Amino acid sequence: MGAAERRKEILRVLCRRKYETISNLAEEFGVSKRTIQRDIVELSITEPIYTQSGKYIGGVYIMGNYSMDKSYLTDSEYELLHKVLTFAKTKSVCELEDKEIVILENYISKHKKPKIERKNNDESKRKKAI
Repeated sequence: MGAAERRKEILRVLCRRKYETISNLAEEFGVSKRTIQRDIVELSITEPIYTQSGKYIGGVYIMGNYSMDKSYLTDSEYELLHKVLTFAKTKSVCELEDKEIVILENYISKHKKPKIERKNNDESKRKKAI
C-alpha cells in the first residue's frame, strides 16, 4: 500500500471511529509511528483532522460530523431545492427562472451515476472462438 492509499484509509478510519491513537494506526497499517505522524501532517493540510496530546485523551481526531464521501450543496443549489420543496409541500405549481433551471440541470448532471457500457456477451464469446 502506497502513501496516498494509506492516507485515504487513515481518513476513512477516522471518519468511522472519530478518534484513534497514532500507535494503533501504526500497528493497523504496519508502518512506524513516525510514518503515521507524517501522514497526519499531510492530511491535516487539506482535511479537518487534528491531534491532541495527553496520556488519556491523546490521539488523532476528526472534526465534527465530517464525512469524506459527503457532497455539499452550493448556496444557489440549496435555495433552489428549498424553493422546490416549499412548492411541493403546498402542492402548488413551481415556476422556475431560467437561471434556476440551469442550476438544476447542472446539479443533476453532476450527481448522475455514469453508465457503464458493457459489451454483448454473445459478441465477445464469438470473438474468443475465432
